[in-house]
Amino acid sequence: MKKQPIFTSSFLFLFISNFFIFIGFEMLLPILPAYLLSINANPMQVGLVTTVFTLGAITIRPFIGYYLMDHKRKKLAIVASIALLLITMLYPLLNTIWIFLLLRLFHGTAWGVSTTANSTMAVDSIPKARLGEGMGYFSVSTTVGAIVAPSLGILIYSTFSFHTLIWSSALLSLFAIIMLSFVHSTAPIQNDKQPFRFMEAIFEKEVRFQALLTVVTTLGFGAIITFLVLFGEQKGLQQIFLFFLINAIVSTLIRPFTGKWFDKHGPWSIIIVSAIFGFLSLIMLSYTTNIFTLIFAAILFGAGYGTVMPCLQTWAVQKVSEAKSGAANATFLSSFDVGVGMSAFILGILAEWMSIEMIFRLVSLSFLLVALLVYRDYIVNKKTSH
Repeated sequence: MKKQPIFTSSFLFLFISNFFIFIGFEMLLPILPAYLLSINANPMQVGLVTTVFTLGAITIRPFIGYYLMDHKRKKLAIVASIALLLITMLYPLLNTIWIFLLLRLFHGTAWGVSTTANSTMAVDSIPKARLGEGMGYFSVSTTVGAIVAPSLGILIYSTFSFHTLIWSSALLSLFAIIMLSFVHSTAPIQNDKQPFRFMEAIFEKEVRFQALLTVVTTLGFGAIITFLVLFGEQKGLQQIFLFFLINAIVSTLIRPFTGKWFDKHGPWSIIIVSAIFGFLSLIMLSYTTNIFTLIFAAILFGAGYGTVMPCLQTWAVQKVSEAKSGAANATFLSSFDVGVGMSAFILGILAEWMSIEMIFRLVSLSFLLVALLVYRDYIVNKKTSH
């Protein structure tokens, strides 16, 4: 039987749109703290830039996941992308700190809507038998966008100005909206929609296990984005950017293989093997003193973390009905945000009395915990299936 195609026109337009949205958003992240300091913000207010944004995204996602059960995804995705465009253009006009932080809250809300709607449309457009492979491809739009964007943002800001950076981000958002207009999307049929309960909707009950795994896995990523640059400075590694670059390349190149593995054998074996790679990566990174071990650690991290995350998202979507795919995506994305926020907070405290090397070694255990939990789930699933 002929395989149903993944790369339909709708999937490709959605992929490009999501890629532009991620670059347009992520290129602002390293610059906003510097901009806030330029308008006389204090360190606490600078720290709130990420906190209020995350709060906005996490709060809105349960509502969006519920809404998407019986509404068209495309209209909501376009509205959210327009909101991202307009909010971005307002940044240079604000010089009052608390109004700026309020705008960040709205930005987080629009971001939560956009990412949830886009991921759900991606699930809709992929043949169910090839969901692991398809979501692996789609996640490239987020990982590569997130890797390319910070460097691009710093380059534009340092070469031109904050205003030029804002207009560049806004232009990318406009391109994303145009791409979205070519995506075909329909509303799912939902006959047994339950009343909305916020506390239950924060983590869709059918995917709570996958949500837990996402939070634990993200601790490793949080350690990397929080401490890797500082670690590079301590070790005199001038080419620390190579870790991010190689991580992105490896995780992208192996997606076709890992996605097919997921679809053929299920989530357990691929996640266990990838989690072990993640563990080895952080252990090797903690002992890194030269460019060669840094590159090898990056390869392992790309194969490990870069595989576990799209597999967890696909697994979450597979656990629910088609109508609930929006709720499953909302739960996955919120779990990622919670994991990053928790890691930054907890590891920041640990860094007061622990070296970065020890932090990497400690956090590496999170990958082993993921492997053990998934193995236990495999054993339980095997017993119940007999």
